[in-house]
Amino acid sequence: MTRNGRRVRGVAANALLNIAALGGALCIMLVLLGALMNVSIIMFKTGSMSPTIPAGSAALVREIPASDVRVGDVLTVDRPGQLPVTHRVTSIEGAGETRTITMRGDANAADDPAPYTIHSARLVVFSVPHLARLIVWFSNPAVLGALTVTTATLVTWAFWPKPRAGRRSGAPPVGPDAERSRPRHAAPMASVAIVTAALALGGAAGPLGADPALAVGLEPDPGESTVRAVSAGKNITLTSIGDPVAMRTMRPAVPVLWQVGVRVHSPDPGEVSVTLEAAGAASLGLSLDVRECDAEWVAGACPGTETEVSGDGLIDPVVTPRLVTVLPNDSERWFLIAATVPRVAAGTVTLTLRAAGGSEVVTAEPGPMTALPETGGRPPAWLLSGGAVALGLAAAATASGVTGIRRRRAAL
Repeated sequence: MTRNGRRVRGVAANALLNIAALGGALCIMLVLLGALMNVSIIMFKTGSMSPTIPAGSAALVREIPASDVRVGDVLTVDRPGQLPVTHRVTSIEGAGETRTITMRGDANAADDPAPYTIHSARLVVFSVPHLARLIVWFSNPAVLGALTVTTATLVTWAFWPKPRAGRRSGAPPVGPDAERSRPRHAAPMASVAIVTAALALGGAAGPLGADPALAVGLEPDPGESTVRAVSAGKNITLTSIGDPVAMRTMRPAVPVLWQVGVRVHSPDPGEVSVTLEAAGAASLGLSLDVRECDAEWVAGACPGTETEVSGDGLIDPVVTPRLVTVLPNDSERWFLIAATVPRVAAGTVTLTLRAAGGSEVVTAEPGPMTALPETGGRPPAWLLSGGAVALGLAAAATASGVTGIRRRRAAL
């Protein structure tokens, strides 16, 4: 390759490394902000805050005391035994260290069913649509493995010693050629860039050290794997909408949604009891968040009046079926069930929603729910990237040492 060609290649490589350094510095800055300013990232599974925060968005949130909450703020509030909720504040009461607030999703027609008493909450600073899907993608074990290999390769390439120009002739390099005898891309900015960018890859899967328990999760996109099934009796009709593939491959802290519509289209059965039951392995740790709407859910949002009906935390398969609600004659309700597993665990659970009135019983099942299996434990992302950097530097240092020994022998 000509000298001009080498120069162009070197300039292009250093430019890419400097760009990577800026990205790495940004990731590190966000991690520091998370540690120093108590901020984190949450992800949205539903569209109840649409159009302000559509489903699949990720938001940066900062913890604030209850006394700093104002009407109009978009807050994330923890709920014991349930997933957090992120809605807009519509009213505030109280004084001192606690406040009682009411909230409503921008896409909802009514306030949440009950007020929230808080000592603190997480204020949404800003949100980015569709970013949550990218964050979840980066947490995939296959992606983390590919990033680790790429990081090790990149670091090794950047610090690998470059042959001297006079190597073939045996003459020592002089002038500009002596400068090129240093490691590949040895400029300080480029060297710092490659290490910074590599370490930043470890933060990509979990920026700001976000606790998975704080992530509300994602609403799966409707696609070919989404199944709509109807179970009809004489007077009761159930419509089940879910993704069997997502249910068989559940991932920690990423809820899977199952929607069931219950229609009582005749007064003959009288009142209809709707119950939810689980059968299978309690070790899966399945938790459920059940919400009710008087119309079919659209993109995770209730287009009518929403009612929270259940949020009992862990489901124990040996417990008798729990009552969700009782429906009057000639009524229709739609239930959105968000199922979550807290960790990767063995076992399978099957959910059944049962509507019973008079002598008629109609059931709906979404299919078995189980966690996506992993081989071995998953180390922290920062540990993977740090190990990749160390491996790359060690390989480059070994090559540099071997090259130095050969050169000294050749000089004798």
